Amino acid sequence: MTDKITSIDKQSSDKSGNDPAREIFPEGDAMDRFVRVFEASARRWELIIYPAMLAFVVLAAYGFFLIYSLSKDINTLARGMDPEMGKHLSHISESVIYLSENVRTMTRRVYHMSESVEDMAERMVSLEYLEPMLVNMNGMNNSMEGMNNHMRTMNVTGDAIRYEMGQMNHSMKPMGRMNSFMPW
Repeated sequence: MTDKITSIDKQSSDKSGNDPAREIFPEGDAMDRFVRVFEASARRWELIIYPAMLAFVVLAAYGFFLIYSLSKDINTLARGMDPEMGKHLSHISESVIYLSENVRTMTRRVYHMSESVEDMAERMVSLEYLEPMLVNMNGMNNSMEGMNNHMRTMNVTGDAIRYEMGQMNHSMKPMGRMNSFMPW
């Protein structure tokens, strides 16, 4: 492959005497030129590939370190677990079952309560028609309030009578006036 380009089309040459094909394909060994171009390209790729490989190795080492430290932490966590965990988990399971039953009972009771509240609401609607009775009850309430005031007055009067009776009892004792002076 050591052919030299010697035959060039004479029609493609320009008037200045320079051959455009010679400028594109200079004379020489084509394989030699290919090797030089490949080496230049390889040097450019070396500037990219080698640092990339170094970065990959550093990242792989860091990833290995992270996995190692994570497995070490999990080992520490596993050793710190309670050996009686199985028993405790069974107790927790039983408690959750008991809790589930209680929640189910509560749900039933709340359902019955809602039915009772609906019944009360229906009965309250029927109480709206009892307005005349409420007017009469208001009058009775006023009468009861008056009676309460009269009873209070009677109570005060009775208390005054009790006090006066006590005073009379005290004054009728022998030596009534002398008792007030004696220390006993």
